[in-house]
Amino acid sequence: MRKKIISITIICFLTLQFINAQENNHRDSVDIIHYQINMDFSNLSDFQLKGNTILKITAKKDELNSIALDLLELNIDKVFLNNIETKFNYNSSVLRINPDKILTKKDTIELNVYYHGYPQKDKNWGGFFITSSYAFNYGIGMEATPPNFGRVWYPCIDNFTDRATYEYNITVKKEHTAVCPGTLVEINTNKNNTKTYHWKLHNSIPTYLSSIAVADYIAIKDTVKGIERIIPIKIYVNKNDEEKARKSFSHVKSYFHAFENAYGPYVWERIGYVATPFNQGAMEHVTNIAYSANCNGSMSCEYTLAHELSHHWFGDLVTCKTEKDMWLNESWAVFSEAVFEEFMYGKKAYKNYVRENHKKVLQFAHIYDDGYLPLYGIPHEYTYGFTVYKKGGDVVATLRNYLGDSIFFNTLKSYFKDFAFKDISTEEFKNYFSNKSGENLNDFFNFWIYNPGFPHFSVQNYNLTTENNNYVLDFKIVQNLIATDKYLINAKLEIGILDENWKINKYTINFTGKSKIKKLNLKYKPLLFMIDPDEKIADATTDEYLTIKNKGKFEFKTELFNLNVNEISDSAFFRITNNWIKPNCNSKRQMIYELSDNYWEIQYINNDKFIADAEFIYNFSNNTETDFKNPNNEKIVLLYRKNNNDFWKEYKPKIKKEKNFLIANDIINGQYCIALKIINN
Repeated sequence: MRKKIISITIICFLTLQFINAQENNHRDSVDIIHYQINMDFSNLSDFQLKGNTILKITAKKDELNSIALDLLELNIDKVFLNNIETKFNYNSSVLRINPDKILTKKDTIELNVYYHGYPQKDKNWGGFFITSSYAFNYGIGMEATPPNFGRVWYPCIDNFTDRATYEYNITVKKEHTAVCPGTLVEINTNKNNTKTYHWKLHNSIPTYLSSIAVADYIAIKDTVKGIERIIPIKIYVNKNDEEKARKSFSHVKSYFHAFENAYGPYVWERIGYVATPFNQGAMEHVTNIAYSANCNGSMSCEYTLAHELSHHWFGDLVTCKTEKDMWLNESWAVFSEAVFEEFMYGKKAYKNYVRENHKKVLQFAHIYDDGYLPLYGIPHEYTYGFTVYKKGGDVVATLRNYLGDSIFFNTLKSYFKDFAFKDISTEEFKNYFSNKSGENLNDFFNFWIYNPGFPHFSVQNYNLTTENNNYVLDFKIVQNLIATDKYLINAKLEIGILDENWKINKYTINFTGKSKIKKLNLKYKPLLFMIDPDEKIADATTDEYLTIKNKGKFEFKTELFNLNVNEISDSAFFRITNNWIKPNCNSKRQMIYELSDNYWEIQYINNDKFIADAEFIYNFSNNTETDFKNPNNEKIVLLYRKNNNDFWKEYKPKIKKEKNFLIANDIINGQYCIALKIINN
């Protein structure tokens, strides 16, 4: 009996799997060439959408006897096939029609679906929203599978790969405006005190980029001169928000110029935004970016608005092939925020922006996403999570440094020409970038894209000798790992050596495997040794350096560190590194301490007198050890060692304990770690 039950269960499971596969396969059977969406929103108070959508459809295979479309929980009134009313089946998610004759790849049909109902909202973010004064959509449902959410307001093939052109005829009451993608063709005044807005989008898009917004809007109009043409700008806002919106969009032309300069010509019909009463976030609908009206009146959403415009290259012009490839959309849009920062405020601002993002990734990504995740193939619930966005932007910045600006940006410009209005997978992207740039990116992608975790580089041995009036520097760099067992190989690791003039001389070594031994012959005396001084690799460190000439407090926010300079007679070169990795212990004696998950390294050179205190900022809630969650203040100590080969010991100068930080007096060069003393000496 047990065997029979198991057999029946397996058969039922396989049957369900087959049915599900059939339901999903319908998206691969036909190609929608064009949508004409006709809707009436003249009575928003009933909170329903009603209208019809006309679809031009071709078969993607011969002998097609059934057409299925996505449409989510709406009421279907009638369906016409080539102007003849036809029968249909509908299960609240898939509309299925059986044509009178078998279709071939040569056939094009027209399907006209009339429907109405209350549109769906995603449980997390996205969907279609109707209030007494607004109707609008956000084309993604973050909890939906697939996340494309065109199906909540019109019948479609709802995936990332089926592209079509669009036409919209939207009827509204006379005081309202309907805003859709593309170009406004005409506005027709009707006899019943309504107006019909006719919009047309000439370039093809997938369903999640299609949009509508209806409200009491006014258009802020402008133009911008692009690489190839003059492009109109239309920003639709509530009439009461016009002046506030002008302030918030004062840099919109800078977003545009930054991205054209980096990625190539803007190809769409206009630059467009539309304000919605959505609480947070924005959506990159083509030429009709939906953003929260809460942004109007300040510059607080500047990076959000820039992020969404950059999607008109990453995601809109070239679209990720599947949900698993989402980093090709979102990681690059986060990186584009930094590109705008560099264009608008300079290279230093770019570096600060990337560093701040990198710190957030190291500190929070594994917490918010319940573990360390790769960029590709991420679980569905984290498709729009911290890893894809923030770590992805971090990795793209690393790729920029790996290739160099000339190759990186020239390859991107070619990419947007060759894949315009197409979709692409991660593997296809890797192969294209490898071939076009001339750099084999297999190792880069294997570690940064297909693999979770981070590398960490540290100096294990350092020996300086003299030979024939030159200095000979022997050193060994070791790679440690966080949340992965795969080493980063073929890494272009840069080291910096400070000379007597405090110039940083830079050398690039091809780092492969666990460790690297290197010998350098130098004509100058090396004063200070730095790994990755310009932060080109998204490794498990945040670091900064500067020349200090005055007394006072210096904040290093991304290193969770403050420096209080009490005395300085000339100047000092100072570098602080926060190593976001648990430090090693070199002796059983150190088992009396429970070390935190990070440690700092202080490096400085001074001309004369330099006396300073350090504030080490900590948040034990981010540590993995249970004892660190609610530590006994009496057990908190600061440990010190000269280098990786030394033993940790309690820092002898005076220590002051404050909430969430320790103050150490009279710092010296070396490494510092906060710990819990678990056994008394």
